[in-house]
Amino acid sequence: MSLEQWRRNGWLISNDTTEAEIAQLIAVVDRELSDAASQGISVDGKFMHAYDAGLILCMIPLRARGYRVAKGSGHHKRAIESLPLTIGLELRDVSDQIEIASRKRGQAMYDHVDVVEEKDADVLIQTAKNLRVTVLEFLAQRYPQFLPTLH
Repeated sequence: MSLEQWRRNGWLISNDTTEAEIAQLIAVVDRELSDAASQGISVDGKFMHAYDAGLILCMIPLRARGYRVAKGSGHHKRAIESLPLTIGLELRDVSDQIEIASRKRGQAMYDHVDVVEEKDADVLIQTAKNLRVTVLEFLAQRYPQFLPTLH
């Protein structure tokens, strides 16, 4: 299925973006990754921050392509599932990993404590860091106008 088909299904909304919006999203990713690495934070907290970074990284290529996920039930899931459609099918495993993390995050946030093991948080943090590199490379190759200028 294509992004245009997703739009016709009502899962996406066509919406222009700006360099400033992408720069803000990248800044949020960087904050979330920094928070995930903070000392004294619970393992569940690290995991949730890493998940938030991964989710936003899934949204950035979608925004660069001129789409926004329609709000409502499952909008996080749609954003995550869009990653192979926006960047490429080779990211299906990353998308699947973030989707699985989404379920654990939900349990950790709403149902239980100590849902996440340290290794789960560490793996998700590394996945988000690697995805950040991939997303910036994608922007550089396909949408350089959205790369934030470094001062």
